[in-house]
Amino acid sequence: MKKILQSLKVGTKIRFDGDEGYIFGMYDEYLVMCVREIEDKGSRYGKRYVNVLIYPKDWEDIEIEPDQYPTDHRNYQGKTDDHPGNDMLPPIEKR
Repeated sequence: MKKILQSLKVGTKIRFDGDEGYIFGMYDEYLVMCVREIEDKGSRYGKRYVNVLIYPKDWEDIEIEPDQYPTDHRNYQGKTDDHPGNDMLPPIEKR
């Protein structure tokens, strides 16, 4: 869970406690999830936001679609011998 939370960023789509939205802000004390944007010409940014605060004790209840965070690179199936420093390794056939 800690790795997943570290990979989150503002704008990531999440679900929490029956609400769907996106991360509006990230702080040590809580995450801010925006669940609705309302047009409001009289407001400072032209919109009003309906936000939900998610405290650390509830972070395990956050639902994230798997495509929203990076995959585990240990499962990489491509060639890995073209990286700097690998020219010192023996050829792939002899490893």
